[in-house]
Amino acid sequence: MTDFNRNPGAIDDPGMKGGTDPDLDTLPPGDHAGNTGGSGEPQASELDMPGPDDPVAWSYVEADTLVVGRDGEELGRVAAMLGTETEGIFHGVAVTPYADGTTRVVPADAVTRITTSKIEIAYDADELAAAKEHHPLPE
Repeated sequence: MTDFNRNPGAIDDPGMKGGTDPDLDTLPPGDHAGNTGGSGEPQASELDMPGPDDPVAWSYVEADTLVVGRDGEELGRVAAMLGTETEGIFHGVAVTPYADGTTRVVPADAVTRITTSKIEIAYDADELAAAKEHHPLPE
C-alpha cells in the first residue's frame, strides 16, 4: 500500500476529515495567560507587574529611578539603562549623581540589584564621582 491509496487520518489531515474523531480533553486551569487557576486564585492582572522590591530585568527600569550605593546611601537617579535591546544584553546604568549632576556610567558588573523602585550599585559616592562620564550616542 502506498500513501496515495490509504484513507486520510489525523496525521495527514489536521481537520480530521478521515473519520478519526479528535480527543476533546479539556485543558487544566492555567492553560493560557488569562486563566490562572480555580476560584480563589489571583487573576492575571494581579500577576502581571512585579512589586517594588522584586528583582526585575534591566529593561523594566525607567529613567529617574533611585540609585543606591553599597552602604545604602542614595547617590542619584537613573538617566538611562544601557544595553542592546535586540539581543537583551545589559551593559550598565547611566546615573546622574546628586553630588555634581554629571551623568556617569556604572558598568553592569558593578550593579548588584535591580528592582523597579531602585538600583543598587557596588560604588560609594566617591567612586561614582570618579566613574567615566556618560555621553549618549546621537539618534
